[in-house]
Amino acid sequence: MGFMNVGPFMGIISSYRMLWIGGRFGGHKTSLAYMIARGYLEQGYRLITNNRSVWADTMENVDFNERGQLKTVVILDEGGLFFKNSRQIEAVASYARKMDCIYLFPSFYPVARVAQVLTAYAMFNLNSAGIPAYFYKWRVKLGAFQDSGTFVWWNPSEIYGIYDTLDPGDTGTTIVEWLIRKTNEYRKMFGRGSDELPEVEVNDADTLSDAAGAMAEAADTIAAIPFKGGRRRRF
Repeated sequence: MGFMNVGPFMGIISSYRMLWIGGRFGGHKTSLAYMIARGYLEQGYRLITNNRSVWADTMENVDFNERGQLKTVVILDEGGLFFKNSRQIEAVASYARKMDCIYLFPSFYPVARVAQVLTAYAMFNLNSAGIPAYFYKWRVKLGAFQDSGTFVWWNPSEIYGIYDTLDPGDTGTTIVEWLIRKTNEYRKMFGRGSDELPEVEVNDADTLSDAAGAMAEAADTIAAIPFKGGRRRRF
């Protein structure tokens, strides 16, 4: 039966090009990523992912189309385990719209804060009542701008068999390196190859920046916790 009320959310994904799908282990995070990807694949996009999937293309077979775009969806399963550094995100995402790429990160562990502009997570499901319906909330937050909404996914089992749920998946390093290489190729098409994007390296400044992001995440979490007596601490 698919999605209900998902139109605004899909429009937001196409605008921001990057989505972190959070939630508990076994909470259909990766299944949701593939369901989202299906809508793009039906429009002619290719799929690159770090786990086994019958829908996936190999990186060697994905190249620029006649318009000079990759037109590709990238799913990094459990991307929060290895996609922590903000410079990695920025290097990969800086040309997302120009190259027509969509990045989906289904992960229990948070990705770098810069990749959390658009998030989605399951609020609850009706499995206990025998109804295969999952209710999701999405949120976009960029500076002072905020927006949010909800949608429903009926019968998530429709995506079963599309990917191997037992496959631990490769690390995202190979995919990130491929994306940076393709970005440099894209720049050369427009005569911008003299200042290629370098391979991403982590330094102390990056570590401090991401540590600050982690502290900000913790502050957001603490601020949302209600205190006894119905009162919340104000900072």
